[in-house]
Amino acid sequence: MILKLLYAFTIAFFFVYIFYLRIFFNGLKDRNINFSHSKPFVSVIIAARNEEQNIARLLTALENQSYPFDQYNIIIANDGSTDGTVSIVKQFSKKWNNIKLLKVTGRENVISPKKNALSQAIEISEGEIILLTDADCLVGKHWIESMAACFKDSDMIIGFSRTQLKDWRRSKFIRKFEHFDFLAMFYAAAGAISSGKYFSCSGQNIAYKKEAFIKVGGFKKINHLISGDDVNLMQLFRRNKMKIKFSFNDHSYVYTRPIVNIGKFLSQRSRWTSNMKWQILLNPEFFVYLTSVFFITFLPIVLLFIFWQLGIGILLLRVILELIFLKYGYEVFGEDKKKLMFYPVWFLLQPFYIIAVALMGGLNIFSWKK
Repeated sequence: MILKLLYAFTIAFFFVYIFYLRIFFNGLKDRNINFSHSKPFVSVIIAARNEEQNIARLLTALENQSYPFDQYNIIIANDGSTDGTVSIVKQFSKKWNNIKLLKVTGRENVISPKKNALSQAIEISEGEIILLTDADCLVGKHWIESMAACFKDSDMIIGFSRTQLKDWRRSKFIRKFEHFDFLAMFYAAAGAISSGKYFSCSGQNIAYKKEAFIKVGGFKKINHLISGDDVNLMQLFRRNKMKIKFSFNDHSYVYTRPIVNIGKFLSQRSRWTSNMKWQILLNPEFFVYLTSVFFITFLPIVLLFIFWQLGIGILLLRVILELIFLKYGYEVFGEDKKKLMFYPVWFLLQPFYIIAVALMGGLNIFSWKK
Protein backbone atom coordinates (compact mmCIF):
# COMPACT_ATOMS: atom_id res chain seq x y z
CA MET A 1 0.00 0.00 0.00
CA ILE A 2 2.80 2.42 0.93
CA LEU A 3 4.65 1.62 -2.29
CA LYS A 4 1.55 2.23 -4.37
CA LEU A 5 1.07 5.61 -2.71
CA LEU A 6 4.72 6.47 -3.36
CA TYR A 7 4.35 5.59 -7.06
CA ALA A 8 1.09 7.54 -7.30
CA PHE A 9 2.46 10.64 -5.55
CA THR A 10 5.64 10.64 -7.66
CA ILE A 11 3.76 10.35 -10.94
CA ALA A 12 1.15 12.91 -9.86
CA PHE A 13 3.73 15.52 -8.81
CA PHE A 14 5.72 14.86 -11.97
CA PHE A 15 2.72 15.58 -14.18
CA VAL A 16 1.94 18.74 -12.19
CA TYR A 17 5.53 19.88 -12.67
CA ILE A 18 5.49 19.14 -16.41
CA PHE A 19 2.11 20.87 -16.74
CA TYR A 20 3.58 24.11 -15.40
CA LEU A 21 6.83 23.72 -17.32
CA ARG A 22 4.73 23.64 -20.47
CA ILE A 23 2.89 26.79 -19.38
CA PHE A 24 6.22 28.56 -18.77
CA PHE A 25 7.52 27.51 -22.18
CA ASN A 26 4.38 28.77 -23.91
CA GLY A 27 4.62 32.02 -21.97
CA LEU A 28 8.12 32.66 -23.29
CA LYS A 29 7.03 31.70 -26.79
CA ASP A 30 3.95 33.95 -26.83
CA ARG A 31 5.52 36.87 -24.95
CA ASN A 32 3.89 40.30 -25.17
CA ILE A 33 6.14 43.05 -26.57
CA ASN A 34 3.70 45.95 -27.00
CA PHE A 35 5.04 49.35 -25.96
CA SER A 36 3.70 52.79 -25.16
CA HIS A 37 5.32 56.00 -26.45
CA SER A 38 4.12 58.17 -23.57
CA LYS A 39 6.60 59.60 -21.07
CA PRO A 40 4.98 59.59 -17.61
CA PHE A 41 6.87 61.05 -14.66
CA VAL A 42 8.89 58.28 -12.99
CA SER A 43 10.23 58.11 -9.44
CA VAL A 44 13.18 55.75 -9.15
CA ILE A 45 13.41 54.51 -5.57
CA ILE A 46 16.32 52.72 -3.94
CA ALA A 47 16.36 51.57 -0.32
CA ALA A 48 19.99 51.84 0.80
CA ARG A 49 21.79 50.74 3.94
CA ASN A 50 25.60 50.81 4.00
CA GLU A 51 25.98 50.83 0.23
CA GLU A 52 29.08 53.01 -0.15
CA GLN A 53 30.63 50.37 -2.41
CA ASN A 54 27.71 50.42 -4.84
CA ILE A 55 25.66 53.62 -4.71
CA ALA A 56 27.99 55.82 -6.82
CA ARG A 57 27.98 53.30 -9.67
CA LEU A 58 24.19 53.10 -9.66
CA LEU A 59 23.64 56.87 -9.42
CA THR A 60 26.04 57.45 -12.31
CA ALA A 61 24.01 55.05 -14.45
CA LEU A 62 20.73 56.65 -13.37
CA GLU A 63 21.93 60.16 -14.23
CA ASN A 64 22.91 59.06 -17.73
CA GLN A 65 19.54 57.74 -18.85
CA SER A 66 17.94 58.25 -22.25
CA TYR A 67 14.69 59.23 -20.51
CA PRO A 68 13.94 63.00 -20.42
CA PHE A 69 15.75 64.47 -17.42
CA ASP A 70 12.73 66.52 -16.33
CA GLN A 71 10.50 63.43 -16.36
CA TYR A 72 12.10 61.44 -13.57
CA ASN A 73 13.64 61.82 -10.17
CA ILE A 74 15.65 59.55 -7.88
CA ILE A 75 14.87 58.94 -4.21
CA ILE A 76 17.50 57.27 -2.06
CA ALA A 77 15.87 56.03 1.14
CA ASN A 78 18.77 55.95 3.59
CA ASP A 79 17.89 53.24 6.08
CA GLY A 80 20.30 54.00 8.90
CA SER A 81 23.58 53.73 7.02
CA THR A 82 26.70 53.94 9.17
CA ASP A 83 29.24 54.14 6.32
CA GLY A 84 29.80 56.75 3.61
CA THR A 85 26.53 56.19 1.74
CA VAL A 86 24.93 59.49 2.78
CA SER A 87 28.04 61.50 1.94
CA ILE A 88 28.21 60.02 -1.56
CA VAL A 89 24.52 60.67 -2.26
CA LYS A 90 24.88 64.28 -1.08
CA GLN A 91 27.80 64.79 -3.44
CA PHE A 92 25.70 63.57 -6.36
CA SER A 93 22.71 65.69 -5.32
CA LYS A 94 24.87 68.84 -5.49
CA LYS A 95 25.47 68.15 -9.16
CA TRP A 96 22.04 66.78 -10.12
CA ASN A 97 18.91 68.36 -8.69
CA ASN A 98 16.66 65.36 -9.39
CA ILE A 99 18.18 63.34 -6.52
CA LYS A 100 16.41 63.30 -3.16
CA LEU A 101 17.93 61.85 -0.01
CA LEU A 102 15.35 60.58 2.46
CA LYS A 103 16.24 59.81 6.06
CA VAL A 104 14.16 56.76 6.95
CA THR A 105 12.71 56.66 10.46
CA GLY A 106 11.28 53.91 12.64
CA ARG A 107 13.57 51.12 11.51
CA GLU A 108 13.84 49.73 15.03
CA ASN A 109 10.05 49.45 15.39
CA VAL A 110 9.22 47.35 12.33
CA ILE A 111 9.55 43.71 11.31
CA SER A 112 10.50 44.53 7.73
CA PRO A 113 12.91 47.50 7.50
CA LYS A 114 13.02 47.46 3.70
CA LYS A 115 9.24 47.75 3.34
CA ASN A 116 9.36 50.57 5.88
CA ALA A 117 12.01 52.40 3.85
CA LEU A 118 10.19 51.90 0.56
CA SER A 119 6.85 52.99 2.02
CA GLN A 120 8.29 56.29 3.25
CA ALA A 121 9.99 56.92 -0.11
CA ILE A 122 6.85 56.12 -2.10
CA GLU A 123 4.83 58.43 0.15
CA ILE A 124 6.93 61.46 -0.85
CA SER A 125 7.38 60.39 -4.48
CA GLU A 126 6.01 62.51 -7.32
CA GLY A 127 6.04 59.88 -10.01
CA GLU A 128 3.02 58.33 -11.68
CA ILE A 129 5.29 55.30 -12.04
CA ILE A 130 7.36 53.88 -9.17
CA LEU A 131 10.49 52.14 -10.48
CA LEU A 132 12.66 50.13 -8.11
CA THR A 133 16.00 48.40 -8.10
CA ASP A 134 18.61 47.53 -5.47
CA ALA A 135 21.67 49.60 -4.67
CA ASP A 136 24.03 46.82 -5.76
CA CYS A 137 22.44 46.54 -9.19
CA LEU A 138 23.55 48.10 -12.47
CA VAL A 139 21.07 49.40 -15.04
CA GLY A 140 21.55 50.26 -18.68
CA LYS A 141 21.16 53.63 -20.38
CA HIS A 142 17.62 52.87 -21.57
CA TRP A 143 16.37 51.21 -18.38
CA ILE A 144 13.85 53.87 -17.30
CA GLU A 145 12.63 54.41 -20.84
CA SER A 146 12.14 50.72 -21.59
CA MET A 147 10.39 49.94 -18.29
CA ALA A 148 8.08 53.00 -18.55
CA ALA A 149 7.19 52.01 -22.12
CA CYS A 150 5.63 48.77 -20.84
CA PHE A 151 2.81 50.60 -19.05
CA LYS A 152 0.52 50.72 -22.08
CA ASP A 153 -2.23 48.82 -20.28
CA SER A 154 -0.58 47.52 -17.10
CA ASP A 155 -0.41 48.30 -13.39
CA MET A 156 2.80 46.44 -12.60
CA ILE A 157 5.83 45.52 -14.71
CA ILE A 158 8.29 42.82 -13.74
CA GLY A 159 11.79 43.19 -15.16
CA PHE A 160 14.56 40.68 -15.78
CA SER A 161 17.77 40.57 -13.76
CA ARG A 162 20.78 38.29 -13.53
CA THR A 163 24.19 38.25 -11.88
CA GLN A 164 27.06 39.87 -13.73
CA LEU A 165 29.89 37.46 -14.55
CA LYS A 166 32.53 39.04 -16.77
CA ASP A 167 34.33 35.75 -17.40
CA TRP A 168 32.26 32.59 -17.00
CA ARG A 169 35.21 30.21 -17.30
CA ARG A 170 37.26 31.90 -14.57
CA SER A 171 34.37 32.56 -12.19
CA LYS A 172 34.17 30.79 -8.85
CA PHE A 173 32.05 27.66 -8.69
CA ILE A 174 29.46 29.17 -6.32
CA ARG A 175 29.02 32.17 -8.63
CA LYS A 176 28.43 29.87 -11.59
CA PHE A 177 25.86 27.94 -9.59
CA GLU A 178 24.16 31.17 -8.48
CA HIS A 179 24.10 32.52 -12.04
CA PHE A 180 22.66 29.33 -13.51
CA ASP A 181 20.10 28.95 -10.75
CA PHE A 182 19.10 32.62 -11.06
CA LEU A 183 18.47 32.26 -14.79
CA ALA A 184 16.43 29.08 -14.36
CA MET A 185 14.19 30.77 -11.79
CA PHE A 186 13.75 33.92 -13.88
CA TYR A 187 12.91 32.01 -17.06
CA ALA A 188 10.16 30.23 -15.15
CA ALA A 189 8.93 33.49 -13.59
CA ALA A 190 8.91 35.28 -16.96
CA GLY A 191 7.05 32.46 -18.68
CA ALA A 192 4.54 32.26 -15.85
CA ILE A 193 3.78 36.00 -15.84
CA SER A 194 3.51 36.06 -19.62
CA SER A 195 0.94 33.25 -19.32
CA GLY A 196 -1.07 35.06 -16.67
CA LYS A 197 0.35 33.04 -13.77
CA TYR A 198 1.75 35.62 -11.35
CA PHE A 199 4.10 33.42 -9.36
CA SER A 200 7.39 35.18 -8.70
CA CYS A 201 9.44 38.33 -9.27
CA SER A 202 12.40 40.24 -7.88
CA GLY A 203 12.71 43.69 -6.32
CA GLN A 204 15.92 44.11 -8.30
CA ASN A 205 13.80 45.22 -11.26
CA ILE A 206 10.14 46.05 -10.71
CA ALA A 207 7.78 48.95 -11.43
CA TYR A 208 4.18 49.82 -10.66
CA LYS A 209 1.74 52.70 -10.80
CA LYS A 210 1.66 54.67 -7.58
CA GLU A 211 -2.14 54.82 -7.62
CA ALA A 212 -2.27 51.03 -7.89
CA PHE A 213 0.12 50.68 -4.94
CA ILE A 214 -2.14 52.94 -2.88
CA LYS A 215 -5.25 51.07 -3.99
CA VAL A 216 -3.95 47.72 -2.67
CA GLY A 217 -3.04 49.39 0.64
CA GLY A 218 0.71 49.46 0.01
CA PHE A 219 2.59 47.02 2.20
CA LYS A 220 0.11 47.17 5.08
CA LYS A 221 -1.29 43.67 4.54
CA ILE A 222 2.18 42.11 4.32
CA ASN A 223 4.10 44.22 6.84
CA HIS A 224 4.13 41.31 9.26
CA LEU A 225 6.33 39.36 6.81
CA ILE A 226 10.04 40.02 7.18
CA SER A 227 10.65 40.05 3.41
CA GLY A 228 8.56 39.93 0.24
CA ASP A 229 8.39 43.58 -0.77
CA ASP A 230 8.31 42.22 -4.32
CA VAL A 231 6.65 38.79 -4.71
CA ASN A 232 4.11 39.28 -1.91
CA LEU A 233 3.22 42.74 -3.20
CA MET A 234 2.68 41.21 -6.61
CA GLN A 235 0.20 38.80 -5.02
CA LEU A 236 -1.74 41.76 -3.62
CA PHE A 237 -1.89 43.25 -7.12
CA ARG A 238 -3.05 39.89 -8.49
CA ARG A 239 -5.78 39.52 -5.86
CA ASN A 240 -7.02 43.00 -6.74
CA LYS A 241 -7.26 41.89 -10.41
CA MET A 242 -4.64 44.35 -11.59
CA LYS A 243 -2.75 43.84 -14.83
CA ILE A 244 0.80 42.55 -14.48
CA LYS A 245 3.24 42.05 -17.34
CA PHE A 246 6.84 41.00 -17.84
CA SER A 247 9.27 43.21 -19.75
CA PHE A 248 11.04 41.29 -22.51
CA ASN A 249 12.83 44.40 -23.78
CA ASP A 250 16.55 43.70 -23.42
CA HIS A 251 17.18 47.39 -22.62
CA SER A 252 15.21 46.90 -19.40
CA TYR A 253 17.39 44.07 -18.09
CA VAL A 254 19.38 44.63 -14.90
CA TYR A 255 22.64 43.20 -13.59
CA THR A 256 23.27 42.47 -9.91
CA ARG A 257 26.57 41.77 -8.22
CA PRO A 258 27.41 38.07 -7.83
CA ILE A 259 27.45 36.43 -4.44
CA VAL A 260 30.57 36.50 -2.26
CA ASN A 261 30.54 32.94 -0.87
CA ILE A 262 28.31 29.92 -0.32
CA GLY A 263 27.13 31.17 3.09
CA LYS A 264 25.85 34.42 1.59
CA PHE A 265 24.26 32.49 -1.28
CA LEU A 266 22.32 30.19 1.04
CA SER A 267 21.29 33.18 3.17
CA GLN A 268 19.94 35.03 0.14
CA ARG A 269 18.04 32.03 -1.22
CA SER A 270 16.69 31.24 2.26
CA ARG A 271 15.36 34.78 2.50
CA TRP A 272 13.54 34.28 -0.78
CA THR A 273 12.29 30.87 0.31
CA SER A 274 10.91 32.33 3.55
CA ASN A 275 8.17 33.91 1.44
CA MET A 276 7.07 30.59 0.00
CA LYS A 277 5.24 29.36 3.08
CA TRP A 278 2.90 32.34 2.81
CA GLN A 279 1.92 31.52 -0.76
CA ILE A 280 -0.63 28.96 0.42
CA LEU A 281 -2.64 32.00 1.56
CA LEU A 282 -1.53 34.59 -1.00
CA ASN A 283 -1.46 32.38 -4.11
CA PRO A 284 -2.43 28.72 -3.55
CA GLU A 285 -1.67 27.79 -7.17
CA PHE A 286 1.91 28.99 -6.78
CA PHE A 287 2.16 26.91 -3.61
CA VAL A 288 1.01 23.83 -5.56
CA TYR A 289 3.73 24.42 -8.16
CA LEU A 290 6.39 24.88 -5.46
CA THR A 291 5.26 21.68 -3.79
CA SER A 292 5.61 19.80 -7.08
CA VAL A 293 9.16 21.14 -7.50
CA PHE A 294 10.09 20.06 -3.98
CA PHE A 295 8.78 16.52 -4.29
CA ILE A 296 9.84 15.88 -7.87
CA THR A 297 13.38 16.62 -6.72
CA PHE A 298 13.35 13.83 -4.14
CA LEU A 299 10.75 11.17 -4.88
CA PRO A 300 12.37 9.87 -8.11
CA ILE A 301 15.63 9.44 -6.16
CA VAL A 302 13.78 7.37 -3.56
CA LEU A 303 12.33 5.26 -6.37
CA LEU A 304 15.83 4.39 -7.57
CA PHE A 305 16.14 2.12 -4.52
CA ILE A 306 12.71 0.51 -4.99
CA PHE A 307 11.65 0.58 -8.64
CA TRP A 308 14.73 1.87 -10.44
CA GLN A 309 13.20 1.66 -13.93
CA LEU A 310 10.47 4.16 -13.01
CA GLY A 311 12.92 6.38 -11.13
CA ILE A 312 15.36 6.48 -14.06
CA GLY A 313 12.54 7.10 -16.53
CA ILE A 314 11.17 10.09 -14.63
CA LEU A 315 14.62 11.59 -14.07
CA LEU A 316 15.59 11.25 -17.74
CA LEU A 317 12.31 12.76 -18.95
CA ARG A 318 12.70 15.62 -16.49
CA VAL A 319 16.26 16.31 -17.71
CA ILE A 320 15.19 16.34 -21.37
CA LEU A 321 12.23 18.67 -20.81
CA GLU A 322 14.17 21.04 -18.55
CA LEU A 323 16.99 21.31 -21.07
CA ILE A 324 14.52 22.11 -23.84
CA PHE A 325 12.95 24.82 -21.69
CA LEU A 326 16.27 26.28 -20.52
CA LYS A 327 17.71 26.27 -24.04
CA TYR A 328 14.74 28.30 -25.26
CA GLY A 329 15.05 30.63 -22.27
CA TYR A 330 18.69 31.27 -23.14
CA GLU A 331 17.62 32.18 -26.68
CA VAL A 332 14.85 34.54 -25.54
CA PHE A 333 17.09 36.43 -23.11
CA GLY A 334 20.25 36.36 -25.23
CA GLU A 335 22.41 34.32 -22.88
CA ASP A 336 25.33 32.17 -23.96
CA LYS A 337 23.97 28.63 -24.42
CA LYS A 338 27.38 27.17 -23.65
CA LYS A 339 26.51 27.77 -20.00
CA LEU A 340 24.00 24.92 -20.33
CA MET A 341 26.98 22.62 -19.91
CA PHE A 342 26.68 23.47 -16.20
CA TYR A 343 23.22 21.88 -16.04
CA PRO A 344 24.39 18.40 -14.86
CA VAL A 345 26.18 19.98 -11.88
CA TRP A 346 23.16 22.12 -11.00
CA PHE A 347 20.85 19.11 -11.37
CA LEU A 348 22.92 16.85 -9.11
CA LEU A 349 23.32 19.47 -6.36
CA GLN A 350 19.71 20.64 -6.44
CA PRO A 351 18.36 18.17 -3.81
CA PHE A 352 20.95 19.28 -1.22
CA TYR A 353 20.48 22.94 -2.08
CA ILE A 354 16.67 22.77 -1.85
CA ILE A 355 16.76 20.99 1.50
CA ALA A 356 19.15 23.59 2.93
CA VAL A 357 17.24 26.70 1.82
CA ALA A 358 13.86 25.16 2.68
CA LEU A 359 14.94 24.54 6.27
CA MET A 360 16.71 27.89 6.65
CA GLY A 361 13.87 29.79 5.01
CA GLY A 362 11.24 28.08 7.09
CA LEU A 363 13.12 29.01 10.26
CA ASN A 364 13.96 32.55 9.02
CA ILE A 365 17.70 31.85 9.22
CA PHE A 366 19.14 34.49 6.91
CA SER A 367 20.62 37.98 6.72
CA TRP A 368 19.93 40.86 4.33
CA LYS A 369 23.40 41.56 3.00
CA LYS A 370 25.38 39.79 0.31
